[in-house]
Amino acid sequence: MLSDIVLIFQYLFPPSCVGEVGRIGAPSRREIGHGMLAERALEPILPSEDDFPYTVRVESTITESNGSSSMASVCGGCLALQDAGVPIKCMIAGIAMGLVLDTEEFGGDGTPLILSDITGSEDASGDMDFKVAGNEDGVTAFQMDIKVGGITLPVMRKALLQARDGRRHILAEMSKCSPSPSKRLSQYAPLIHIMKVNPKKVNIIIGSGGKKVKSIIEETGVEAIDTQDNGIVKITAKNLSSLEKSKSIINQLTMVPDVGAIYRNCEIKSVAPYGVFVEIAPGGLCHISELTSNWLPKAEDVFKVGDRVDVKLIEVNEKGQFRLSRKALLPETTSEKPSAEHHATDKASPRRIVQAPKDGLAEEYKDKDSASKLVNSPRSDSEEDAPVSKKKVYKGLTSSATEGPKKSSVASVSKIANKDEGTLVNGDAKIG
Repeated sequence: MLSDIVLIFQYLFPPSCVGEVGRIGAPSRREIGHGMLAERALEPILPSEDDFPYTVRVESTITESNGSSSMASVCGGCLALQDAGVPIKCMIAGIAMGLVLDTEEFGGDGTPLILSDITGSEDASGDMDFKVAGNEDGVTAFQMDIKVGGITLPVMRKALLQARDGRRHILAEMSKCSPSPSKRLSQYAPLIHIMKVNPKKVNIIIGSGGKKVKSIIEETGVEAIDTQDNGIVKITAKNLSSLEKSKSIINQLTMVPDVGAIYRNCEIKSVAPYGVFVEIAPGGLCHISELTSNWLPKAEDVFKVGDRVDVKLIEVNEKGQFRLSRKALLPETTSEKPSAEHHATDKASPRRIVQAPKDGLAEEYKDKDSASKLVNSPRSDSEEDAPVSKKKVYKGLTSSATEGPKKSSVASVSKIANKDEGTLVNGDAKIG
């Protein structure tokens, strides 16, 4: 699959690069083989998918050929990766080694001759075309074509050592390139973010028939959201803002909330007579009894779709449904003050408190407060400061039979102790 490919190397060898005229169509066997060799050489130096989750395509078009164009593609491909900002592990280069096995034919002593960076004529007249790619310490790819029955191990060893010296020289020249390799990707490169979620939550991201993932793409403006069965989610976007939006939505869909967690500025998605549904991850019910501290007949009387509220997660049931509370975040309510109407009624008709002494007479007081007061102990400050005046008017505990019916109020009389008059008993007094 294309998603599993890290590097795509496209090698083009048009007829014009060797001074010929020909038809350019599907890639030839030579182009496919040289492209595969360059791809194998470059692939080991690419970063891991976790560090660089991109598929890289390198195109090498040969404009002139009088040597090994495949090894030139390796050198040029390494420089292209650096210029694009790909964090490669190291620089590599390639070189083609040749061989003249029977040197006596050309006036030599018969010792095999190893050639470095062969040209076209040396490739045609020589006995070997040995391509080696790698860095100073190792080899990433190689390929050999020979025209003789075989070569010995000493010849192969010498060819590898001579190829290493050639790569060192080429790498030194490549390091002098100007400008220096880029430290960052191009501004036109797409942004990719990879995140890991619970594999059981992948279906929530996709939704029924892919509706949810399509809505996320449409809402946030990202280019693509790819999911895997192991919980890997890859988000591709053109800008950082859309990437962060989609990442936030996916985090909300897949997170496992903790009971007692507080969620701020959550949107109300729907309102029902029995409560409101608040979107936290992916959503929960805030029952009408948990909306306010006071009694609320209908949720729609106070809340509407689109409102934002702060809620607290108070329960997760066996089905994974969330029970939310807004009331838990509200400050504790104090005792309510009496209403103005109730206060006016109490002020218009004040209650009376009667202190009944032992001799059957009662002393009458008017109370302006909203509630009746109980009679305190006679050892009060007022009694200690001044004795009871004898000029106070006392009325009988029972009304006269000749008097007509009047409004009466009943007052509670506490059992008190008076050092002068003895013990008073509780009783009800009818005020005439």
